[in-house]
Amino acid sequence: MVSVDGASDDIRGGGPASLTDRLTRGAVFGGIGLLLVYAAMAWMAGAGEMLEALSGVSPLLLLLPIAATLISYVTMSLSYEGIARAAGSPVKFLDMLRITFVANAANYLLPTGGLSGFALRTVMLRKKGVNSGKSVLISFTQTLITNFMLLLFILYGMGHLLLGSEAGDTRVTAAITVVVVLVLFLGAATTMILRRSLRNRFLGLCARAGHWVLKRLGKQEPQGRRLDLLLSHLNEGMEFLAERPAALSRPVAWIFFDWLFTVGILYAAFYSVGYPATYSQVAVGFSVSIVVAVISFVPGGVGVLEATMAATFAGVGIALKDSFLPIVIFRVCFYVIPVALALLLARGAFAEVSDEEAEAEEMLS
Repeated sequence: MVSVDGASDDIRGGGPASLTDRLTRGAVFGGIGLLLVYAAMAWMAGAGEMLEALSGVSPLLLLLPIAATLISYVTMSLSYEGIARAAGSPVKFLDMLRITFVANAANYLLPTGGLSGFALRTVMLRKKGVNSGKSVLISFTQTLITNFMLLLFILYGMGHLLLGSEAGDTRVTAAITVVVVLVLFLGAATTMILRRSLRNRFLGLCARAGHWVLKRLGKQEPQGRRLDLLLSHLNEGMEFLAERPAALSRPVAWIFFDWLFTVGILYAAFYSVGYPATYSQVAVGFSVSIVVAVISFVPGGVGVLEATMAATFAGVGIALKDSFLPIVIFRVCFYVIPVALALLLARGAFAEVSDEEAEAEEMLS
């Protein structure tokens, strides 16, 4: 799910200015990439039709996806704050909100599959007085619950499409397969959280299998140590969830609302251009594309997110000419605006991450 392998390289660099420069370069190259991607998509969708559709967009309605973005970031920050409080290391909400903006910007602009934001968030939490172990636990627990909740949204979207008969025969078969796999996976994950003995056996099996593969590949060090660290964090996160269900119930609710409003950004984008997409269609298109974009290791998923989202929407009956503008609006609201805000906060925030953070680097290496 989440590894901290290699993340320290992205936060070390040549100091705070180096990190800011990396993010700035990432933003510039990402912007150029988006212009090229959207030019190609507009050409494929029909430039004339795009201009006509754009002329019919109400500027006032564009405030809806922007508002959904703001609420999404607020709820995400509240989930981190709640987990930190449950771990006995409370952090002020405004501090957590700033950390969330900056860490997400690192995820979008540095091609590490989400590792840079994880590392940066962990170090910034330490600068707020949270010790090394708990800072990793907070980030990892939130990531664990977030991924679990994302699977629920995928399950919802697929299930709704099946019940609503919004897909063809082939797509129904594919959707049924996905639903069955997700139900089995979620059931197994829940059981492992609740039953320590099963979790220990499963993680032990993963460790033995992983070390066997690494040994055969001749990469036992340092990959073996990193595998053990990952499995240790996974066990700690699940144990934390099992031991404090009441204390974590509110953060879980905030994460649910975070995903609800994040999908709502895209739904509001369709609404703002006057296309009657259903929430289930949007949920499927968003969930699939966001997963592919993250694992692609392309900064911000530039091009990957757009292509996957367009293809997924086409699979549920929304043509490119109808999905193009909502995809652009979603990209601007969910990525461009938050990254711009993060870069405004960057000088003060990144100054907290110094070259003297040897303990954090050892923890994250």
